[in-house]
Amino acid sequence: MALLLIGEFAARAQLSAKALRLYDELGLLVPVEVDKTTGYRYYSADQLSRARLVALLRHLDMPLPRIAAVLDLPGIDAATAVREFWAERERDLLHRRPTVDYLCTLLSRKDTPVTRTYEVLVRAMPDRAVVSAIRHVHAAQAGDTLGALLARMRQAGPGLPGLAGCPYTIYHGAVSDDSDGPVEIVRPMTDLPTAEQAAATLGDIQAHLDPAHDEIAIRLTMAEAAWPAVFPALDAIQAHLTTIGRTPAGPPRQVLIADWRTTPADQPACDLVIPLAAPPS
Repeated sequence: MALLLIGEFAARAQLSAKALRLYDELGLLVPVEVDKTTGYRYYSADQLSRARLVALLRHLDMPLPRIAAVLDLPGIDAATAVREFWAERERDLLHRRPTVDYLCTLLSRKDTPVTRTYEVLVRAMPDRAVVSAIRHVHAAQAGDTLGALLARMRQAGPGLPGLAGCPYTIYHGAVSDDSDGPVEIVRPMTDLPTAEQAAATLGDIQAHLDPAHDEIAIRLTMAEAAWPAVFPALDAIQAHLTTIGRTPAGPPRQVLIADWRTTPADQPACDLVIPLAAPPS
């Protein structure tokens, strides 16, 4: 069997010698033979199909450990795994679209800034029994993870009607590609016994009372609700708090007034909210 030196094999596989050395170190594409004296790597022509598959999968930006897993699968399962990976990439790109729009807006207006005007409301919220759970999630997993958690909460018992009954998320920490929160998902329930029964049934969820409070709120569209497009709204809330002399009593919340899975980008999706401490006497 004729063997190919790494340079010739790299050229025929449309890969670099540097990439082939990395794939060797990771066990992804191991040479047939390595000369003990010179360290030269030799490959067989039979390995070209695997090398080209690796190159194609890298063209999709698939991580190397995931490529290794795909290549070990039977053909039909491997194809399914690639389709699942690409579906994840498309969801991720869709999730990032508001960030692109927001960045383009910032850059296009940096010489002539335009201030977005928001309607800022201060409203009262009553005592509410709630179920809640905290999760550590990065941005890419937030939608699926929190959506599945909220679906479980909705199946656990009746909620409250109206705005006071809308579920909400509390951002105890940043949720981004580099930060995993934590973020808390909360669903108001009809009363505390119902909430406690739901928590007992679900196991990893707590029941408690969210005490009555005032809160400051801005209604946002689906496009405005995405990170980091919420920043101007947060700035507007902070400015209004200074104007009215009120103090935050907790981290920001997003009150979910619509189904995020189906809401168009230009339609109201949530209220950005900060709970307020009692006004000074």
